[in-house]
Amino acid sequence: MELLTLGSFLVVLVVCVATGVPTAIALIVGLALFCLYAWRAGNPAGRVAAMCWHGIRPITRILGMLVTVGVLTGLWRASGVIPAIVAYTVPFITPQLFLLMTFLLSCLVSVLTGTSFGTAATMGAICISIASSMGVPLVLAGGAALSGAFFGDRWSPISTSALLVASITETDFYGNLRNMVRTAIAPFILSCVVYLVAGMLVPAASTAADTAGALAAAFDLSSVVLIPPAVVFVLAFARMDILLVIVAGILSAVPLCLFVQGMDVAEVARTAVMGFTAPTPATAALAGGGIASMLSAVEIVVITSAYAGIFEETDLLRGIEGIVARLAARLSPFATTLVISAAASAISCNQTLAIMLTHQLSRDLAPAVDHALDLEDSVVLVAGLVPWSIAGGVPLASMGAPVESMACAVFLYAVPLCRLAFGRLARVRAKRA
Repeated sequence: MELLTLGSFLVVLVVCVATGVPTAIALIVGLALFCLYAWRAGNPAGRVAAMCWHGIRPITRILGMLVTVGVLTGLWRASGVIPAIVAYTVPFITPQLFLLMTFLLSCLVSVLTGTSFGTAATMGAICISIASSMGVPLVLAGGAALSGAFFGDRWSPISTSALLVASITETDFYGNLRNMVRTAIAPFILSCVVYLVAGMLVPAASTAADTAGALAAAFDLSSVVLIPPAVVFVLAFARMDILLVIVAGILSAVPLCLFVQGMDVAEVARTAVMGFTAPTPATAALAGGGIASMLSAVEIVVITSAYAGIFEETDLLRGIEGIVARLAARLSPFATTLVISAAASAISCNQTLAIMLTHQLSRDLAPAVDHALDLEDSVVLVAGLVPWSIAGGVPLASMGAPVESMACAVFLYAVPLCRLAFGRLARVRAKRA
């Protein structure tokens, strides 16, 4: 019965991906299948509903944060924060440094916004447009942009995936961010070196287009618009409650919308709900954000969290848990988590469900703090390397890069590979000692 239920869910996922049906539909069908399994296993309907709520309840705070992050990203576009970051940095792009700068600028925007999707749709789209005009291979430019987009998706004071990991592992959010720095240093340097060398080897025809000029014509880009990100990082480093940090970022952007960019109250409210509408075709890449942009993420998180409640209180994953136990006897906790994350990412087709499944199957392999880091260094990044998953496919599509760019997303490979290499080295040293 367990294999039939899981197999049916996998078939539905594959069919939806192959036919272009929204992944949320497959997830809803999967929830129905899992609820039916729990009911057939002898649980009354009320008990099955309680299982679903048991999975959803721990992440209710996350849902509120997802909504507020949507408001923040919309207002940061409208207030000039994101346009200013782009306008100030794009002029520094030269043909030889293009790939490196694409990676670094995408890192910067993703840390400021906490989302790979938003970074890809703004800085990623701009960099791909410039790459096209300069004759830089889009597969390389897309890989650099995707790497940078996931840098902040993994590590940012407002990263929704980092918030989710901290919530389900019941660990300290800021403590997790601190631990992630330690395992990101070597991969970050390696990524910079690779993109620097690749940029010098790949010929480019011209300098960057006048993106800064188009943004300056549409926005007031005075330095005052950088106040919101400064507020967010000051409060984050002071270890303030993350929800208060996000709200502070929103509140500091509202006066900029009203008094610097000349919006009225109705426009600000509409932007908070529906997202930013670009004023000119040249700034179309900046459109987006708002509560509406997060509704799909909220839906996916709610559904997959309901899965977690059913998985935890039934025998649905019992057979897979046995396989994991045998795997863990041969591999390190991180290596086992990495294998699980690859399978979960391939099956789930989205980052959120992959995180939930990987956590469910590997949570007993290491202490909670170590387990949170293992998730961040595996499934959070691996999900972006699955061609048929929305985690990596949507960012690449939104920036106009080919799916083959995943093969050039160095940072996404470097983090887990460095963890494996350093872990192996540590074990060898321990044996010699």
